[in-house]
Amino acid sequence: MEEYNKLFVGGDLSGIQKYLYNISSHKAAVSLTGRSAKLSNYMEDCCEKIRSSAEKAGANDTKKIYCSGGKFYVIVDIGENRQSIITELDSCIRIIKEALWKEQLGQLAINISYVPFSENSDGTVNVDGRPCCNCGELWRIVNAKFAAQKNQKFKDYLISHYTEFFNPIHVGGKSKVCAITGIESKECVPLYEKKPIDGKENFYVLPIVKEQINKGMDICDQYDFRDFDKYADGTEMGVLRMDVDGLGKRLIKGFDSIDKYKEYSDSLTDFFEKDIREFQKKEKYKDYLNIVYAGGDDLFIVGRWDKVIDFAELIHKETELAPFNQSAGNDDKIHISGGVVIVKPTFPIAKAAELAGDAEDNSKQYKDISEGKEYVKNAFHMFGKTISWERPIQITTENFNKLPQHKKEFKTEFEYVKYYKDKFISLTNSDGLSKSILHQIMLYSSIADKNKILKDGEPKNYSYIWHLSYYLTRFAKRSQGSMPIREFCYNLRDNELKNERKLELIALSARWAELILKDELYDN
Repeated sequence: MEEYNKLFVGGDLSGIQKYLYNISSHKAAVSLTGRSAKLSNYMEDCCEKIRSSAEKAGANDTKKIYCSGGKFYVIVDIGENRQSIITELDSCIRIIKEALWKEQLGQLAINISYVPFSENSDGTVNVDGRPCCNCGELWRIVNAKFAAQKNQKFKDYLISHYTEFFNPIHVGGKSKVCAITGIESKECVPLYEKKPIDGKENFYVLPIVKEQINKGMDICDQYDFRDFDKYADGTEMGVLRMDVDGLGKRLIKGFDSIDKYKEYSDSLTDFFEKDIREFQKKEKYKDYLNIVYAGGDDLFIVGRWDKVIDFAELIHKETELAPFNQSAGNDDKIHISGGVVIVKPTFPIAKAAELAGDAEDNSKQYKDISEGKEYVKNAFHMFGKTISWERPIQITTENFNKLPQHKKEFKTEFEYVKYYKDKFISLTNSDGLSKSILHQIMLYSSIADKNKILKDGEPKNYSYIWHLSYYLTRFAKRSQGSMPIREFCYNLRDNELKNERKLELIALSARWAELILKDELYDN
């Protein structure tokens, strides 16, 4: 350690997902908004406390590299005061952890670690007994320490407060249960200063929860937020969660210097904390979406279901074009995956958030090999299926400028689904396409799906292939007065629906179109 003159300090807040979404439906919108703001402010405060304690102990300089989404990284120039700075930092870390425990009662845990190093003129670093390492090694070591600490959460606090945890405690009394978190505590306070004049019961909450709700109400008043169900606009509500693919791998791979790391981190922060909120202000979205949480590389958005799906596509496209991807090679680009669930506006938001998290996890499991290229993640899960933002799929389309003609082109799986969604809607509105075709395609796709879960040796049901072909032929003949419908059906029969994956994707299109047509939401 003696040869190193700097410290790379990192902080990682664990339990964020459970903390954000483990709430009752009462005051859900303002509570989630307040919690989101609380998280952001808390990490900034921790970061500043680390910097302040280091400077107090004689650090030559401190530089914040990143602070967003439950993580922060700081460079401390320890100079000749290394021991006093490390002692002060250890004390500061202990105080931060104890304060978080007392405030959150174990809902959140923070891990803070540091790595001594020195930086060379060529941007490499000397760390952990090895000279001239890529600076990504700093991130790797600190994150490995985070992982170790997560397996021993609250260890120091448990040791120093043994009696409090392991001696018998009095049970019973007048402890109340927090109406938002469900935690029992004598510290619970009334949510409202005065008893509600409408005769409703006053709720009791933890002091920190009341602080979060008040903060959320201030933010909501400032930005004219509404309860989540109001964003649904009389139809279903979409709950979206998204997360960046490959960010940790990119950071550990490293850059030419720590300054380049900071440029990259600043670009990420601007995109997820500022740019995405600017996208939401567009006329198409501003009255229909609530960005509940956007920090680090995580997003949580609630709103009218169709607008939520459109916005997810926009975020994906903008991520691909963002500054942090513009100068990156193909192997260094980061992408974003996500999942959406569609629920009734009165559906419990905590459960909806959990289901959206499952959908997001499914998108992260996407893997396919096409023409020798492997496609992993970079996907979107909706209506119970995962589709790739990236994997190309050949499509045969009609051209009616003169006579029915067909042309082959490639679209991504998502574009393919979107194309047929628009096609179903267009033919329904302009040519009177019967919605029954949507239901039949979904039915035959569900039969194909059942084949995937059969055990070895069980006979598979391929009747859907000839049933679907027969159905489309008859449907086309009944549509003799509409050449577009007739040619559309023959094209599906002859070129598209012979492929099992295409049938699955077009069934998604049918479901998407069905919901839009039912609600008469199509406004593109």
